[in-house]
Amino acid sequence: MRHLSSAVGKAAIFLVVIINQINQINSFGLNVNNHNLTRFSSQSLFAKPKAKFDLDAIEALEAELDWQEKNKANADGEGIGKEEEEDWFDIESDHDDVKIFEVSAELKNKRIDAVLSAMEPDMSRSQCGSLITSGMVGILSPSEKKQGRKPTVCIRKSEKLPEGTQLYVKHLEEESPTEIVAQDLPLDVLYEDEHMIVLNKAAGMVVHPAVGNWQGTVVNALAYYLAHKSPFGSGEFIESDGKVKADQADGVDAVGANGEVVSFRPGIVHRLDKGTTGILVVAKTRDSLSALSAAFAAREVKKTYIAVTVGNPGKRIVIDKPIGRHPIHRQRMRVVPDPSKMNSSGMTVKERNDFGVGKSAAQRGRKALSFVDTLAFDGKLGVAQVRIETGRTHQIRVHLQDRTTPVYGDDVYGFADWNKRLVKSQGVQRPLLHAFKLELTHPVTGKKMIFRAPMAEDMIKVAIGTWPQGPTEREDIFELQEVEIIEE
Repeated sequence: MRHLSSAVGKAAIFLVVIINQINQINSFGLNVNNHNLTRFSSQSLFAKPKAKFDLDAIEALEAELDWQEKNKANADGEGIGKEEEEDWFDIESDHDDVKIFEVSAELKNKRIDAVLSAMEPDMSRSQCGSLITSGMVGILSPSEKKQGRKPTVCIRKSEKLPEGTQLYVKHLEEESPTEIVAQDLPLDVLYEDEHMIVLNKAAGMVVHPAVGNWQGTVVNALAYYLAHKSPFGSGEFIESDGKVKADQADGVDAVGANGEVVSFRPGIVHRLDKGTTGILVVAKTRDSLSALSAAFAAREVKKTYIAVTVGNPGKRIVIDKPIGRHPIHRQRMRVVPDPSKMNSSGMTVKERNDFGVGKSAAQRGRKALSFVDTLAFDGKLGVAQVRIETGRTHQIRVHLQDRTTPVYGDDVYGFADWNKRLVKSQGVQRPLLHAFKLELTHPVTGKKMIFRAPMAEDMIKVAIGTWPQGPTEREDIFELQEVEIIEE
């Protein structure tokens, strides 16, 4: 019989526990057939048994039985489909477009979309969910693998998988565009000349085209703006029709601040997360790109942010903690634990040793330095100013999470219950983080320039609710300011 019912399975588990209890009683030299059990005190009957049960094994078995029951009961259409399993989930044949993963102990009994997201760091959780509901993911439980069965298609994103389950993931080949599509999208231009342009990036806008976001980015909008609207010309990267120039199609002859050759990122010097608003500098010429990239790499550009936080991060706080990629959830970053401190991480000895001597600098994390100063706190939410010396991925969000005062609305590093409250009360579904001020040296004139950008309306509303005196005490955060140029 291929599938056990949940009731029978759990009854079997209960029977195992009873048998162990009986064995425990027999270990005291007592006859269980003797009805004279009055000599047992209530304390001995209900005392913690000395026999050790493998709770992990029981949980894994329960998950396996639940999985099998859902696999069998598929009448509601939300279970696991088995149609066409022979078409592409064929273990015996080779498929270049099928990847095979196995659920590790760290990911056991988690949702399949979360498991897939952890195993495919280049895909977002929503993309993984779409892959699942499209019938592109098959699963094979440990017991079915032993029986020599084939994987079955799983279309239920919330399906929880026991340890050892194999995932068969089929990726549809996505055609990469050969050119940037110029789009007439709104841009908030703070400053522009022949050499560079400075924007106040809107929330929800990705900086440059990439897998899953080939259009609707800042670069798409800039391609149109520079070709059709700019009073200072389109620069060296964009043609008059909005296309990237032919000799720039595969990337300009310059290296960005992150060490990557620029491709589909003409003029992009640095980036902001999709949900983050604020100042973004873009070069319009090769010389400007090289000069600005060098300035960012040398940490000569000063970057200051405003964040609404859950809790109070503190006054004049220095956070000097390395940041590295999460070992399991590969799309996330984290403060890398210090292996020299026994209780600094909450990790096991093995996990701490994994980041110890012999590991590369990347595995131990990269230096990340943030300066945090709370401007206001109402007992629940705070408005903090954060200056970053380094520019690690998600640096502010990770450092504030490490202080247990995460950015309000951050669905990756924040508090889920607080995020829900923000959605319900304000309709905001993004981290309330804003790149407020940027100080740099002009790449051509050499003059020092200070740019300030006001927060977006959704963040202003929350900030004023927390800090009513904010617009009076710090007008520069709430209102548009002129560019400051310092003659030297």
